Amino acid sequence: MKVCITTPSFAPHGGIRIILEIANRLRQWHEVVLYCSKPATCTWFNLDRSIRIVSNQREVAKCDLLIITSPHDIHLQKNPPLKKVIFQQMMEHLFRPHDQMWFNQCKEFYTTKYPVLTTGQWNKEENAVHGRKHKTHVIGQGINTQNFPISKKKKDEKTVLVEAWECTNPAKDIDYIAPRVAGELRRQGYRIIAYSSLPLHHYKNIPNEFHVRPSLAKLNEIYERATIMLKASRYDDRALAPIEAMTKGTVTARAITKGDADLVHMHNCLRSEYEETLLLDNAMKLLKNSTLKIYEGFPHGMCTTHADVINAALLAFIKG
Repeated sequence: MKVCITTPSFAPHGGIRIILEIANRLRQWHEVVLYCSKPATCTWFNLDRSIRIVSNQREVAKCDLLIITSPHDIHLQKNPPLKKVIFQQMMEHLFRPHDQMWFNQCKEFYTTKYPVLTTGQWNKEENAVHGRKHKTHVIGQGINTQNFPISKKKKDEKTVLVEAWECTNPAKDIDYIAPRVAGELRRQGYRIIAYSSLPLHHYKNIPNEFHVRPSLAKLNEIYERATIMLKASRYDDRALAPIEAMTKGTVTARAITKGDADLVHMHNCLRSEYEETLLLDNAMKLLKNSTLKIYEGFPHGMCTTHADVINAALLAFIKG
């Protein structure tokens, strides 16, 4: 079978990594084409060499199955091929809340007649709020443990990692509560490591180390060195960073309003509402009480490496 998977870009980003990982996995059984509306190449991810990247919609029409991964390409649902699946990682209108045209594209994406494979229960519930009446399969999210090997090295109990320090996305940490909590922890003598897709601009005097778009090797290194991770955002259907950190025994203090249903307080993280004092309190509990860092481990389904994504996509293709 010839499968086409859309991607909005090839930027080094967690959501894009998942799309490319799915492409690699499907390539084990099928011919795979990646469609990006703008001509592009991928330089940071080890994409299977046999996967072609195309920007011409005529190439999409030649495929047997189309997997649409973003509202950017929802218009393709009106074109060949007949068999289509939607892969949804987020309620993407929240990224641009004042853009009515973008909201219309997102609503078309959420309410499509085609099967939706989504990474979390929150997406499924929100899709229904927006009027979805067709099948939605919650398939979870996974990571590739070849890229993020499990490690059990001893921690120094003094290092705090902050993920996504710089924020331009209104669904994420727009109030910079994680950097502010990190500032208080540094004043108490903890070492602060931070990484982001953007250069350091806010609270510049706080991080001891700051990494912009770190390589896979660097990510593994800083996850391994970190005692805990701070992760704050208003909305996330299924954030990858806490799962990646788990492979190194690094537990997350998580602040979030909606989403991340499989991050459970006192099971695999300390979780609170998106509020600075609550995040600081949970961070201090983790740093001061080593028994809290001995957690249950991966929730069921977190290390599927997208087997569920593949099976659900093929099932949707066969049943139509």
